[in-house]
Amino acid sequence: MISFQFSIFNLAYLWLYRLLLPHRYSDYLQRAEGNVDKCHEALLHGTYYEEYDSYDFAHKTPAERRTYVTDAYRNRLCRRINNAKQQAVVMDKYRTAVMFNDYYHRKFMLCTDEGQSDDFVRFGMEEDWLVVKPIDDCAGRGVQLLHAVDEQGWHSHYRQMMEQGRRYIVEQRIVQMPSMARWNESSVNTVRINTLNHDGTIRVLTANIRCGCRGAFCDNCAQGGYCANIDPTSGIIITSATSKGPEKYDRHPDSGIAFVGEQIPCWQQLLDAAFDCARRLPKLVYVSWDFALTADGWTLVEANKGELIADQRNLGRGLKKELLIF
Repeated sequence: MISFQFSIFNLAYLWLYRLLLPHRYSDYLQRAEGNVDKCHEALLHGTYYEEYDSYDFAHKTPAERRTYVTDAYRNRLCRRINNAKQQAVVMDKYRTAVMFNDYYHRKFMLCTDEGQSDDFVRFGMEEDWLVVKPIDDCAGRGVQLLHAVDEQGWHSHYRQMMEQGRRYIVEQRIVQMPSMARWNESSVNTVRINTLNHDGTIRVLTANIRCGCRGAFCDNCAQGGYCANIDPTSGIIITSATSKGPEKYDRHPDSGIAFVGEQIPCWQQLLDAAFDCARRLPKLVYVSWDFALTADGWTLVEANKGELIADQRNLGRGLKKELLIF
């Protein structure tokens, strides 16, 4: 009876939406490429069109769809369970680097205005290569690997950065260990650990390995990389990898290295590092930690409010039940 009433409510909502906001409804439908079901999923539940395709919602029942942690649901949940001030730390790459400097294992600086150009140029001349990231973006957007042969070249890079009107964290380039570079040598391949802190008890919700495609620097799936899930207990990869589309890859398409059955090195050390980081922000219930393996051990790349898109796509099921332990 509840399901029937809810269905009637949805139909009534959609009917009123089309009646009162016909142009906006048409815009939603157009962006959904005429797919009425995709359009209605977005209107009723805030499901992004990319999520609809990524999770294969076209072949899932309404009940199955509601088991997925969509971005809209995640954002609402994080506002409810995460302390806003502590979440602001992990959403700012520079503040993350400062707070977890002992896990950062590399030099970095904040660039916000023209007054720092000389320091940036000196940094570039010392390092030869620099990694530049907007401090408040995600999914690999805006990340650059910069190189110049002289001061003029570095000044030119800095002018171009400042023209964007953004704030950046500028870092030494991470040199990863061969055991993690073997999937793809051009990218810094990372492991994402999604932690849950329930009244001081920390556990791993999911873990995954992310690696880029040939020639790419970023490992993020949004930038063409590949992601496969890891068993949190053993550190062994347990799924094929996916990228932007629905295709699954048993091996990295470029290097040919297998995913399923491969052991992530130094797994317990990685868990220890992630748990230690999570304890330092005790009012953050749900966080994603990205680590790369270097000669100094597991190195924190960045942190984010929790994200499960790749995990749910790889596992073929929603993870809302596992997330809702509160």
